[in-house]
Amino acid sequence: MAEPRGRWQPTAHQGKRPTAATDAEIDRLVYELYGLSAEESAIVEEATA
Repeated sequence: MAEPRGRWQPTAHQGKRPTAATDAEIDRLVYELYGLSAEESAIVEEATA
């Protein structure tokens, strides 16, 4: 059976991207979305480490 159209499939390069780098990028985007300052972001990072 064929895969449904539009389903995302990682390329060879994307599939090998380190998880930690992806997590850090997502965290940065969420902090930006919520308007957190650098100080507030640091507090969150410390609390969740």
